[in-house]
Amino acid sequence: MSGNAEEPRTTQLPVPSLNVLGLVPARGGSKGLPRKNLRLLAGIPLVAHSIRHSLGARLISRTICSTDDPEIAAVARHHGAEVPFMRPAHLASDVATDADYSWHAVAWLRDNEGWLADVVVILWPTCPARRSADIDGAVQTLLDRPDADAVASVVVPPKSPYKMWRRTDAGFLVPLVTSHVFEQFAGPRQRLPEVLAPNGYVHVVRAEILLRYKSILGHRVLPYEMTPDACIDIDSEEDFAAAEVWLRSHGL
Repeated sequence: MSGNAEEPRTTQLPVPSLNVLGLVPARGGSKGLPRKNLRLLAGIPLVAHSIRHSLGARLISRTICSTDDPEIAAVARHHGAEVPFMRPAHLASDVATDADYSWHAVAWLRDNEGWLADVVVILWPTCPARRSADIDGAVQTLLDRPDADAVASVVVPPKSPYKMWRRTDAGFLVPLVTSHVFEQFAGPRQRLPEVLAPNGYVHVVRAEILLRYKSILGHRVLPYEMTPDACIDIDSEEDFAAAEVWLRSHGL
């Protein structure tokens, strides 16, 4: 991946017989790190990394940035994404869900362009250390299983929720996960049920499921398992600094 911020890219040719939408959501508002999607990381704006990941994926037909912000839209276009619409303000609020803006994007393309997505790939800008080959891997995982609705990238968490507590209103500790296996909490982790946590690297869902249920999960979700260090999730200044070091050390 080049660090040259002046080099625009073009979108891919459609994959024959299959419309796979690469969707990069980037709203203008951000309370934790204001304007973070436009902040430079390894020489280019944060949002541009996910756009380039999508453009580099063999199985993605179109790369679109869903944003409510004109400046982000201009940057997205410069780096090769399409911005055929501006996201409505109510879908860019703090309470808008991933399903809300994803549904809007797919429905807008259907209703205004007659372009029907078969699969939607959500690429959150907060994960700039992504590899296009993993995007293709996650998409292929869904395509290989016609009975699946979606694929979520996951990792084995460092701490199992079966070893965790929560506090009651009376101040007492009770198991976070109510299960007979909690009695084993003091035992070895290997005796506990397998637990996988989402890491925000890539999420793939069939467009039919998204439109029908307004859900990015559906009922049958397959895992795309990754190593714990696969995704740097940017949520703070420290995360930005760590991502800068990681990207430069890996030549991305």
